[in-house]
Amino acid sequence: MAAPQDEWARPLAKTLVDSFRVPSLSYIRVATSYNTTTGLTSESETTYTGAGAIIKTANNEETGELGGNELIEVWIDLQGIGDTWPTTNDYISYDSKKWRVQSIDPQYSGDVKYACKVKAYAA
Repeated sequence: MAAPQDEWARPLAKTLVDSFRVPSLSYIRVATSYNTTTGLTSESETTYTGAGAIIKTANNEETGELGGNELIEVWIDLQGIGDTWPTTNDYISYDSKKWRVQSIDPQYSGDVKYACKVKAYAA
């Protein structure tokens, strides 16, 4: 069931991300499947090109992280990634680097989500 604000809020989220969208940024969804016959798992990846807008990049000196972790923060329009909420199994690809998703905000439950902020570290 759609909420009253879905009619105007969903297009607004897309418009805001579109204003700063980075065509070279991709969202990579990783899905794991289990074969009950063989007992083996396998992973598949689906790539969504131009999936979001970069709001921040930082290296380990700025973040205070040890081990050379670099950070990227991205706003993603969920329509652009199949209307599925991101997970920490997924990646961001940008600037010839792969970044592993570490957090997704806002952390809330509801029927319809429009956009989210993803924080990822260089893989």
